[in-house]
Amino acid sequence: MGESNSTTEPRVLVTYLSSNYSQLQGLIKHADTKANIMIALIGGILSVFFNFFMLESNKLPIWQTLIVLGLLLISGAFAIITLYPRTPKATGNFSLIYFKDAQEVDVDKWTKKFLKSNQEEIITKDMITNIKNISKILDRKFTTLRVSYMLFGLSIIIKIIFDLIIWIWNHSMKNVIIF
Repeated sequence: MGESNSTTEPRVLVTYLSSNYSQLQGLIKHADTKANIMIALIGGILSVFFNFFMLESNKLPIWQTLIVLGLLLISGAFAIITLYPRTPKATGNFSLIYFKDAQEVDVDKWTKKFLKSNQEEIITKDMITNIKNISKILDRKFTTLRVSYMLFGLSIIIKIIFDLIIWIWNHSMKNVIIF
């Protein structure tokens, strides 16, 4: 694609950046919702099956029960980490979008500056910087959520394997004839 000397129409730029920003905000909400579902699911499994795990510990060695419970708890911890708010520190630069920088904006100074001149470049840079920061936050959220999902799945698979081993062991012992 070749570069052209024409500039981007301001409305197109605003629409593009605003859409991108909104989409990233939506993905953050999506990750948080998934993390909440994971926490609720793990909480439900732990509360409903805790007695089952303890009753089965007569047949299932305690170390196997602890592995499954440990993986579920670690998975829950990663889901909670996903929800933990992560925001970059204030940059000290102008930004009306990033709340930590917006708190420090000199309202009178920037109002006059906006009204007296074209601040398209500053606004565009502010939007792009915030989109970049939100993208980093989103990447961290989905990384921790992915780990939570993997640990949750691993705990379920391990529990099923342990149950199958116990079931096979119990059924094979019934078929053994003692003389």
